[in-house]
Amino acid sequence: MSDQADKKILELVKPEYMKKIPFFIRNHATTNTCRLIEREFNELYQQFELDEPSAEATEMMTKVVNDIFMERMKKHNML
Repeated sequence: MSDQADKKILELVKPEYMKKIPFFIRNHATTNTCRLIEREFNELYQQFELDEPSAEATEMMTKVVNDIFMERMKKHNML
């Protein structure tokens, strides 16, 4: 678990997704998403713990994190 990696990952989330998450649950939603990524995509997450992840890793993480947010937002009728 790395705050630096979490910050890098959350910067990849589409702004429109973040705006739709109510502020009082935003921290919970983002923290749990990062923990899910850390568990399910550990090798990819570890690359974000380094100084600068590769362009390929960034592209992959962008897809992963936005897919997770899209799936959860559909589940809660936010999209």
